[in-house]
Amino acid sequence: MSKKNKYQFFKSHGEEDVGQAGVLDLEMKIRQILMNKFYNIWMSKFKWGGLDPEVEWQQENFIMRKFWADGTLACRYMKNVDTLVFAPYAGCEFDLYDFPSKVNLINLRNAPLSMIPADLQSVGRDVVLGWAQPNHKPIQEIVRFYVDRITQVEMVINTNLQLQKMPFLIGVNETDKDKMKDVVRRILNNETVIFADLEDLQRIQTLVTQTPYIIDKLVEHERGLEQALMTYLGVDNNGSQSLEQTHVSVDAVNANNDVINDYGEAIEGEIRKWLEQIKRVFGRTVTIEAISRPVNTVHEQPEDKKD
Repeated sequence: MSKKNKYQFFKSHGEEDVGQAGVLDLEMKIRQILMNKFYNIWMSKFKWGGLDPEVEWQQENFIMRKFWADGTLACRYMKNVDTLVFAPYAGCEFDLYDFPSKVNLINLRNAPLSMIPADLQSVGRDVVLGWAQPNHKPIQEIVRFYVDRITQVEMVINTNLQLQKMPFLIGVNETDKDKMKDVVRRILNNETVIFADLEDLQRIQTLVTQTPYIIDKLVEHERGLEQALMTYLGVDNNGSQSLEQTHVSVDAVNANNDVINDYGEAIEGEIRKWLEQIKRVFGRTVTIEAISRPVNTVHEQPEDKKD
């Protein structure tokens, strides 16, 4: 997220009052930037192998995009040219376990019928179906939930930051204006001792907003939400540990790694079921490997142990 515009509350448009429009625009930008951030994290989660060499990176991109947006995808095999074809689908008939048994493939780009047939496809023979999660939901659904909450925190941070910028208000008249300017200048220059009339000192006061500084707490809360989402995606992070925490117990680190591994395995394991079916039905071996993984365990160093 751009540091320059991250906490821009009102745009500069001369005397134009952008008020609510400016706030809504900022909120929309923050939400979109966060969605792009986690989309990129998702898209780089796996290293794929065994796809068609000529279009490998395109197939990988398409698979991950559809898992993000739809949560599911169909794969068929063109045996005569040894090529895998991936496409979204609509379920038409279902078996007794509520899984699609026959589907219609959705031809998004008017591909030849030899690649994406228009007739019904039998699951387990013509096509195999895969999902990104055991709950069969799109990845972006859970991401959007957390992004909405993080965006709310960002907006509160922005408001609190603006309220901390209230200036000194000093009541003066034309005769003592220059004298008070000199007092304020000396204060802002960090002079240790300043001599002034008691009446002048009484004029120096701060606009009290009754708004406490809570940005540090909000940043910590935002960090916790982001790490909760990273954990859900199975991406390494240090859990809910505070930025100020300098020592984290070995048990806490290992417990956090276990949770990350559990969530990561839920996604990876579901995709592997699909790849196993591709191998069983079509004889093609496709593999995935998670790029980001936490270590299995952390052991105490001898000097960390207490007598």
